[in-house]
Amino acid sequence: MTNSEDLVQNLDGSAPDLRIGAPEREAAREALDEHLAAERLGPAEHEQRWAACQAARTQSELLRIFVDLPAPHPDLPRSPGSSTDADEDISPLGAAICLALLLGLPVAVVLGFVYGAWWSLAVPVALSVALLYTEHLLTRNQRPQ
Repeated sequence: MTNSEDLVQNLDGSAPDLRIGAPEREAAREALDEHLAAERLGPAEHEQRWAACQAARTQSELLRIFVDLPAPHPDLPRSPGSSTDADEDISPLGAAICLALLLGLPVAVVLGFVYGAWWSLAVPVALSVALLYTEHLLTRNQRPQ
């Protein structure tokens, strides 16, 4: 569900005001039903707010209906430019690249000094490049067209 910070951000105009459809209105109805069940709203006010949800055309109009209520709020899609927690997580391939560089390069430098095998520097670098390219191909294929 949308937390209070998202609610304030969407109402203050800093985020683009996206249009809503049936799924968002259904999420609002479910949230209103939970507030009715928790007795935060009476039946008349529930009906009044549901009518306002049906008349709402944008996310900010819909969220204004919930501004004086605690969670739950309707779960609304984020704007395309906003960051999410999933965007900040490092992928498994990204972790493998970091691990290959952090462990592979020092070992390759030691091997280069001790045995004169400077070619071993190419192994972690080549592995990192291969993993990075694989991640690029995977993420490119997973993006919606």
